[in-house]
Amino acid sequence: MSDVRLEIQKRHTLNWLIQGAAQHAGMTFHHLVKDELNALDPRLLPYYDQYALINLMQYWQPKVSILSCGPAQFWRQTATDPKNPFFGHPLLSKFGGRLAEAGRQRAYARCYEKGFSCLPVAFRHQVLQVVVGLRRLETPHRLRLHQLARETASTVWGIPQERLEADLTRKIVLTPDKLVARNERGDRFRKCIVGYGEVTRRGDDLIVTGKGTNWQLVAKELVKGTAELICLHGLNELDDDTYQQVINVTDHLDLEPWMLQSGGELWRMLLTSFPDGAPIARVLMHLARLPAGTLESVITTALEQPEAAARYWADKEI
Repeated sequence: MSDVRLEIQKRHTLNWLIQGAAQHAGMTFHHLVKDELNALDPRLLPYYDQYALINLMQYWQPKVSILSCGPAQFWRQTATDPKNPFFGHPLLSKFGGRLAEAGRQRAYARCYEKGFSCLPVAFRHQVLQVVVGLRRLETPHRLRLHQLARETASTVWGIPQERLEADLTRKIVLTPDKLVARNERGDRFRKCIVGYGEVTRRGDDLIVTGKGTNWQLVAKELVKGTAELICLHGLNELDDDTYQQVINVTDHLDLEPWMLQSGGELWRMLLTSFPDGAPIARVLMHLARLPAGTLESVITTALEQPEAAARYWADKEI
């Protein structure tokens, strides 16, 4: 297998980790600052619980326009259809469907706990109710919510708040050069984006910016952007030509929904194998620096043999 192909597989894996870390954190990180949120308005926390479920359960709603097919069909195709973007990927084709279904089942259980319906008509009604309710409740507290988003991402990754910028906005407006879509499905996804994060250079520093139409999205984009910043260590030794070939294949909007629906469960399972007390950012950086084959082996072991994965980390200085 060519070096470029291996690097493409690795980048897909890193993108899966990035999206998974954000999706996993987004399910619960509002509870990290629950006292602060309750001090602003006690109604916010239940709304964020429900919005986190919307973010995941939307992919299993009928006729979701940003998906080419249903999740079960898509993940089956990763092992059989050469046109599938993850066809033959040693991790996504083997574990993607299993993890997506596990995430769905976990989300259904949480829906029951939170009194949230997944039935299509009720789901659409509740989505509107939550979106409108959050906009109304958040408006008087925008500045404080900016600060809390930065505090939350800083807590998750240990990154200084000075390198984080938050923007709670009513609408995401993208310039033509941002998140360019390569097909009709990606264009539909782009038009309905409600959260956006990026890493930009400012002087000698790399800054993470998170934008969203509610606080939960802003904080999630900061978590995702910081994971992207960390995973740049997995690309910085590529020459310019190889880097561009890799990014041209892997970094596309229409791939994100598949990684989001399955990545949260991936990250949840990986966390159980990570060394106790080790900074998560350093663990992710270690993974990002591994060669493609080694990275795949470490993740496979974590998913299939958690005890063996724990022994792997015991030998590492993190």
